[in-house]
Amino acid sequence: MTEIKTHRQLWGTDFPLNSEWDAKTTPPHVRPELAGRWTVRREPERFVVVFHHFQDGRETRLAEYPATEQGELDSKTFALTTEKK
Repeated sequence: MTEIKTHRQLWGTDFPLNSEWDAKTTPPHVRPELAGRWTVRREPERFVVVFHHFQDGRETRLAEYPATEQGELDSKTFALTTEKK
């Protein structure tokens, strides 16, 4: 796996509030009801990992992490390594 870096390491600033980082999408040819993407969102008090469902637009919260650089790294790692259940 590629080394995961924080927004600060890449750009010199904190991860912007209410911004998202897309981690990955489901493989091609997955059933439509399972298709989507994993995203990390920066909220004021936390990083949240969500799964966006392509078919109906809903999202499922998968995990929350502190609003720190370590929380950003942990949330990105989780988003890249978790599988859709």
